[in-house]
Amino acid sequence: MSLVIAVAFQSKAQTKFSSYDNTYAGKSYEIQISSMEKDKYKLYINAMSLDPIHDEGGISIDQSNNQVFLNALAEAKLKYEEWIKTAKENNVKELYKTMTTKSKVVGYFLYGNEWNFQFLVNLKFDFKILESKGEIKYLLLVKTGELQSSSNEFMKVDGFVLVFSSSKEIDDFTSIISTEKITAFLNKPKNEDLFKD
Repeated sequence: MSLVIAVAFQSKAQTKFSSYDNTYAGKSYEIQISSMEKDKYKLYINAMSLDPIHDEGGISIDQSNNQVFLNALAEAKLKYEEWIKTAKENNVKELYKTMTTKSKVVGYFLYGNEWNFQFLVNLKFDFKILESKGEIKYLLLVKTGELQSSSNEFMKVDGFVLVFSSSKEIDDFTSIISTEKITAFLNKPKNEDLFKD
């Protein structure tokens, strides 16, 4: 049954929606969208790979859980800002701590030349402080953990992570995937609709 779901999941055409910057990795990651019906969509958010071999993948969010994900990210941002303040007040230069914030998404990854999906991923929100080249960095990490294909239990990857280096990066990202921006994008006339016969 999961193979049928995976095929149905993949059959919808995806369009480039936007991209976001990961300044920690010095890279920009693409966000794609698929929509077959009005007000129904899936976002495919590419993320930084934690796997040494398989580097393409990320998380997928649909219209029913986009706001839940955004709420979790807003909650994590508040904790991130609180912990940065505490770290600065106490001169903490190294730390790795998991937050209690939770959110569920779909994970996806490219294994060989096939896209694979794990249909239930419990995201983990982590706070990390590290010192690099004399500079203290405060990171919010949103991690998938290890992903396993729903159609082949032997296809696994180490997972993917969204890395935010500042509150501004979090705000920029949440603005990109806001319901308003998605609705505006979906309501924009398609090129072929512009030319009437």
